Parts: sequence; structure tokens; C-alpha cells
Amino acid sequence: MNISILLRYSGIWESGVSYERYKSDGIAVGQTISFVNFKSAIATELEIDEMRKNLKI
Repeated sequence: MNISILLRYSGIWESGVSYERYKSDGIAVGQTISFVNFKSAIATELEIDEMRKNLKI
């Protein structure tokens, strides 16, 4: 069974609790995906070069 993950990115934090003016996308991952593979799936979907940028989750 796959799990749908909503990604919000390229926005700004307003007053520490409100994330605004963001873009959104989504991925589907299996329930047993490792954290390393999860980060790679996000990087691939958002076209982030993991060798040049550090993805923080």
C-alpha cells in the first residue's frame, strides 16, 4: 500500500506558524521506505541536486 505525501516548498514563514506563498506537489511512497530513500524521492520530485544542496526535513 502506498502513502500519499503532500510537499509544500519555496514559501516563507510568517509569524513562525503560518507558511505562505508556497508551491505544492506530492509523491506516493511505500509504507516500508527508508528515511534515506524518502529524502531521495523528495529531492527527485522537486529536482533538487542532493550533491549540491542539503535537504532538511
